[in-house]
Amino acid sequence: MDPAFAAYLKSRCSPATVDFTSKDPTTLPLDAVTPGRLDNQYYKNLAKRRGLLFSDQTLQASRLTARLVRLDAKLGSVWAAKFAAAMVRMGHIEVLTGSQGEIRKMCGVVNHHP
Repeated sequence: MDPAFAAYLKSRCSPATVDFTSKDPTTLPLDAVTPGRLDNQYYKNLAKRRGLLFSDQTLQASRLTARLVRLDAKLGSVWAAKFAAAMVRMGHIEVLTGSQGEIRKMCGVVNHHP
């Protein structure tokens, strides 16, 4: 992680500023540069090692995913087209209701039914 970004996060999320009992805990946007805009800035941030979450930063760990991060950071229109296509695909996911589906107790494991 970029040291300057890490220092910024520590200043915003230090133990003195986090109150886990509060109804308004400290929160930070995943994209601190353009938090209110839907754009490819998230990937630009990742390319600069300024991902908020550890899982974000791991996208830079493999050559394949790092290449995709660089592509999405560089070509906003390509990212926008991929994002739009993904939203259309997600719109076709059917919601299971009633006895058709189940809420898993552990995300990666199907519930055991005796």
